Amino acid sequence: MDTTMTLPDGRTVSVWEGGSPEGVPVVFHHGTPSGRLQAVLGADAAIRQNVRIVSFNRPGYGDSTDTPPSLASVGVDTLRVADALGIQEFAVLGASGGGPYALATGIADPERVRAVGVAAGVGPWRLIEAPDSADPDLPILALVDAGDVPGALEGFRAQARAHHEHMLTLPDEAMVDAFFGDAPAEDITWLDQEARRLWAADARDALRTYDGYARDNVAWGGPWDIDPADLQVPTWLWYGELDRMVPPSHGHWHAERIPTSTLTIVPAVGHGRTIFARWDEMLGVLRAAVQ
Repeated sequence: MDTTMTLPDGRTVSVWEGGSPEGVPVVFHHGTPSGRLQAVLGADAAIRQNVRIVSFNRPGYGDSTDTPPSLASVGVDTLRVADALGIQEFAVLGASGGGPYALATGIADPERVRAVGVAAGVGPWRLIEAPDSADPDLPILALVDAGDVPGALEGFRAQARAHHEHMLTLPDEAMVDAFFGDAPAEDITWLDQEARRLWAADARDALRTYDGYARDNVAWGGPWDIDPADLQVPTWLWYGELDRMVPPSHGHWHAERIPTSTLTIVPAVGHGRTIFARWDEMLGVLRAAVQ
């Protein structure tokens, strides 16, 4: 099912669900920049694992109404989407830039959210490791630190235009090649022809505006409005040993703060394989935690 729903406050949210209709519900928080259709990559695994997988575009992606940057508010949005779908208890799984939103969902309602999974989920990266002084994100985030959130959002929108505007004019094959141009070949072995088709469809939908990309970068690049130490439900953290985008230090940072967490450092894999080559394992663990 792929639909658009209206939340109680009148905002629009684009929602996709698949897998096993009668299975254990798992809400997937997509990466950055991406959208709900990223979850389609896990649909076959969801059927094998008896999981009903649900995902929605965060604010600013595709047709989902933009909102001020916040992790906590997306946690609440997740509960409202679950309400609309008739889902009471569920697990959440957040990938890469979606990781902090999975944590926020577990904090928002520990009674309904029975388990949390984070796959290569970003932490507050400026606090975890000393950033490279030449990192182009730093001047933009300095605006957040100074209280100029609108200026920071516009800075990240401009960054996204520079990175993605030409890419999105290319045919699907070339567009996906450009998207993964910097990824090591061994880290995209999961990206077969069907996965490439799905990735292209997701990117074209999610990146019709750059509001979601900007919102994400401010929400988890600036000061967090959640504290992972408040998460009290069972939490699994998966990080790739060779991940250059979200290194294992992020997993250790989370594990040190989340009292109910289990950290797995996956040997000899990078960012993409940590997430997209392990659907069965992750969905199986979360399903078992809810049952």
